[in-house]
Amino acid sequence: MPRDLPLSNGRLLVNFDKTYNLRDFYWPHVGGRNHTDGHVNHSGVWVDGQFSWFDAEGWQRQMLYEEDTLVTDVTLVNDALGLTIVFNDAIDFDRDILIRRAAVTNRADTAREVRLFFHHDWHITESEGANTACYKPDEKAIVAYKDECYVLVCGLVGGATAGAPKPARQADVGVHYWATGQKEINGQEGTWKDAEDGVLGGNPIAQGSVDSCVGFRLGTLGPGDTELCYHWLAFGETFDDVHTLNALVARRGPQSLIDRTHNYWHLWI
Repeated sequence: MPRDLPLSNGRLLVNFDKTYNLRDFYWPHVGGRNHTDGHVNHSGVWVDGQFSWFDAEGWQRQMLYEEDTLVTDVTLVNDALGLTIVFNDAIDFDRDILIRRAAVTNRADTAREVRLFFHHDWHITESEGANTACYKPDEKAIVAYKDECYVLVCGLVGGATAGAPKPARQADVGVHYWATGQKEINGQEGTWKDAEDGVLGGNPIAQGSVDSCVGFRLGTLGPGDTELCYHWLAFGETFDDVHTLNALVARRGPQSLIDRTHNYWHLWI
C-alpha cells in the first residue's frame, strides 16, 4: 500500500497512510526493520459519549506538510461530531523522537468533554511474537520492547506554542488511560477496541503478540474552545535511552522540538 506522509531524520522513518493511520516505524535504519510490520496503528477521539477513529467515514482530511519542512499540517473535520482537529507531526532532526501535536476545537454550541486515543500494533524487529508492552508508573508511559529496540509512548495535555500566551493551566505530563494486551491470537483484535467506550482497562503488561493503547483527557471544551494534546514516541536501544529522551521532551517541552525541526528543514531547503 502506498504511504502518503513520510517523516524521517535519516535513522527513524514513520509513514502515514491515506486515512492518516500510522503504518510504519523503521528504526534505526531507514528501510531496515519495520517495528509495526505495516499494520494499522489507530488514532481516534471520544467526545461526549461518541467515538470515532480517524480512518472512519465522516472525516474530511487535508493531509499536507508545512511549507518547506518535514512537519505535517493535517486538518481533520467531522461535522457530525462537531470537531476540527489540526495535527502537526515531526521527527526531531537530531533525536529519534516522533512528536504529534493535536489542536482540538469544539465547534458545537455546548460544552463537551473530549479525549484522544493512540493505539500501536507492535511487531518489534518485525516479529509477531516475543514482544513486551508494559506500563511504567514512574514515567506515566507505556514502554514496548524486544531485544535492542525500546519504544516509550507518552504525552501531555496543555502547553502553548512559541510566542503564544502562557497556558491557563500547567501542562499535564503522562498518559491518562492505558492498556496493554494480546492480538492476532485466539481471535483477539487488540486494545484499540477497548478505547471505544472512552476509557481503557489499565492492564499493565502483556507479552507475546502484543499491542497497546493510550488515552488523554483534554477536559471540557466550551463552544469554540481549543485544547492542545502532545503525544510522542521515543526510540532507543535500552530503557535508559528512552527514559532520557522522555525526560528531555518533558523538560524542554514538545513544542520546542517541533519548532526546531521546522526551522532546521526550512533552513536546509
